[in-house]
Amino acid sequence: MRGTAEDELQRSSWRLALQTGALLILLLVAVAASVLLIVSTTQASAAQRLLSTATEHVDSVQDAPAGTHLAISKQGVLTVSAGMPAGLPDLKAIEAVGTSGVTAQEDVSIGGRSYIVRTADAGGQVVQAIFDRHENQEELDRLALALLLTCGGAVVLASLLAVWLARRAMGPMAEALDRQRRFVADASHELRTPLTLLSMRAQMLRRRLASSSLHDPPRDIEADVSAMIEDSRSLTRLLEDLLISADSRPVEHTEVDIVALADGMVESFSVVAAQKEVAVERSGVAGPVVLAGAPTELRRLFVALLDNAVRFARSRVEVQISTDARALVISVVDDGPGFSADIQQRAFERFATAPATHAEPTDGSKPRHYGLGLSLVAEVAARHGGRVDIGTHRAGGAVIVRLPMVPRNRGHVPAIGPLVSRLRRMF
Repeated sequence: MRGTAEDELQRSSWRLALQTGALLILLLVAVAASVLLIVSTTQASAAQRLLSTATEHVDSVQDAPAGTHLAISKQGVLTVSAGMPAGLPDLKAIEAVGTSGVTAQEDVSIGGRSYIVRTADAGGQVVQAIFDRHENQEELDRLALALLLTCGGAVVLASLLAVWLARRAMGPMAEALDRQRRFVADASHELRTPLTLLSMRAQMLRRRLASSSLHDPPRDIEADVSAMIEDSRSLTRLLEDLLISADSRPVEHTEVDIVALADGMVESFSVVAAQKEVAVERSGVAGPVVLAGAPTELRRLFVALLDNAVRFARSRVEVQISTDARALVISVVDDGPGFSADIQQRAFERFATAPATHAEPTDGSKPRHYGLGLSLVAEVAARHGGRVDIGTHRAGGAVIVRLPMVPRNRGHVPAIGPLVSRLRRMF
């Protein structure tokens, strides 16, 4: 998809990604805060149990639990454990507890480090246990950093995944919108000219009828009426092309005899071609060639190919059916002006037209204007897993369609056609 639909799809995808990322950030922040709160509470409970054990059951500073420092005052003698932090123990707290017998606990900050100091009367002695909270704080910091990195990576990955999922989910909607807009643009572009011509012919015919008597009609009225009928047929074909191009409904695939279908279409177009003195012939494989596909789409493929060939042929159109090990090949060759080198790369684009330098061939034939016909051929071929190319021919134009041969017992065409079509539009 290109153009406005692609832009809208990208904007919507990134908007959804941002919303998903914001929601995920809120959820992860709540989870991280909960984890940090649980860990912090667990650390505080463990420190409290350690301090209680140290002040109630330890008789010697040599038996201080790991991570704590002890100071014991017994009968006026104070002993402290090795490595006691500067500024500790808290002598005032020891004296107060020794006098009152009431356990005291407080948080103390010395030299940028935080300590929990618990002082208790342990029957004949006052024990002060000091717990250094530095290691716990470092553990919390490491955990917070790990959560930050993990959550940040998760947000980025989730946002990218949201973009990918949004494009997959919104792709069909954007393509439907793009198809609708293209249909409106195609209709307004293609219907304007034939409707204008039809209106002008009708006005001229009315004027001629008004200026002549009914007993003496102008000789060229029959020619004007024929031209109007031809214009009406062109409009009908154009409307069919537009409706097919706008129809995105899936079509059921059944077994189709391509040879029989080609013979029937050649017979139908022979009548129209005979009015233009053009012969339509069929050559190649005579027996049935069956593949799985959509009969309506394949019939429209032949209609578009033959309509393009008959329109520009001088005297002859040939439909060739052949097969190889992997593909069925449909070649439609005409002896018209052919395809110029600079138009071959875009002949299957909508409304592609030969440039002005080729607008008037030296033999007087009309330049090729491709409208929707060949673009529909390319879309039908892609939906059936095939492709279409401009062939080389000595004099005239050749369009070659290759469709993969599918075993008859499969009953359907592999679902690679839409993928091929989408990839072609993307690149």
